[in-house]
Amino acid sequence: MKLTILSDLLRDHLQLVAKVIGGKGLAIMEFALVEVKGEKMSLTATDGETRICSHVDLSSKEGEDMSFCVRVRQLVEPLREIPNQMIQFELNTEDYELHGKYNNGFFSFPVIKGEDFPDVQSLGDEGLKVKMPIANFYEGLDNTVYATTVDDVRPIMTGVHVDIRPEHITFVATNGFLLSYYRHSMLELNVSEQHRYTLHKKPVQLLLQVLSKSDDGDIELEFHPNFALFKTETLELQCRLLEGKYPNYETVIPKDNDKLLEADRLQLLAATRRVAVFANKAMGLINFDFSPSELILKATDQDFSTKAEEAVPVSFSAPEARFSFRAEHLIQLLTVMPSETISMRIGDASRAALVTPIGGEAGVEIVVAVMPLVYG
Repeated sequence: MKLTILSDLLRDHLQLVAKVIGGKGLAIMEFALVEVKGEKMSLTATDGETRICSHVDLSSKEGEDMSFCVRVRQLVEPLREIPNQMIQFELNTEDYELHGKYNNGFFSFPVIKGEDFPDVQSLGDEGLKVKMPIANFYEGLDNTVYATTVDDVRPIMTGVHVDIRPEHITFVATNGFLLSYYRHSMLELNVSEQHRYTLHKKPVQLLLQVLSKSDDGDIELEFHPNFALFKTETLELQCRLLEGKYPNYETVIPKDNDKLLEADRLQLLAATRRVAVFANKAMGLINFDFSPSELILKATDQDFSTKAEEAVPVSFSAPEARFSFRAEHLIQLLTVMPSETISMRIGDASRAALVTPIGGEAGVEIVVAVMPLVYG
């Protein structure tokens, strides 16, 4: 079998599937499965829990369809050093050696048979299938994954929850102090009842690396009892779902926060970052003094005798208020929030403050609930 492909194209697709490789596992999991069918090549890698497959067009092919496994690093490294040019590969099926020929030279190394690669988990025919724009799927994950917990005491909260109903699809994550959800209510989901699934954080982060908010087209979401499958025209990712009941996130959202703040997102983010440098490292608290036209951010660290204070112009609907928030939480949500200005609705210290973008796509609702702490 002989095939020709652009070196940069092959390198990019190999690096894409290699993102799933890592951690402990079988030696074969350092390899990618290469499947050549017709004029297309498929590259597959897995870590045992998550499996990713990328499809790429060949420039030319001679001979029968073929599959083999190649150590990803062994092929990616030479491709990085070869300028953008056509490479011809030939597989010797007697000793399973792969030969690569380019403009000024060649290389070769042994590969192993494709049947040695781990089989894909059979999902069966029954399952929920939902289609949505890639851009909205990306936004749903990007606006929530940062709020997941790293505490394994409640594993279900380490992932992103997907709540699918006839009227909307919601992505949500929480760590107990911070809750973020992204809801789209103007998609044709074609479901008749509620379905709920929770994705592991690693495949979520992987999807954010291999997809883009600017991608055109749709992604198909396919859910089964223990696995999920995500498919675009060029990519497939299959992953195991988290088991357990996700908390009822809607009960966390207060309905009667009566004080409204509006502020420039980037101004507030920059001020928070500057003041946070001087906050106590253990808690990272920033004190907020609200007034009708100005928000004063304060931080102190008595252990090192440091303090900082900065004023940010805002619009606030009440005479005054005082709250404390963890700088880490504010920086995370303000970094991701997709708008120039944000609103924050606050009540009292026992209720979460609600941060939302001002403006945005019709039918999209983004809400972050962040718990205030004792003003200190």
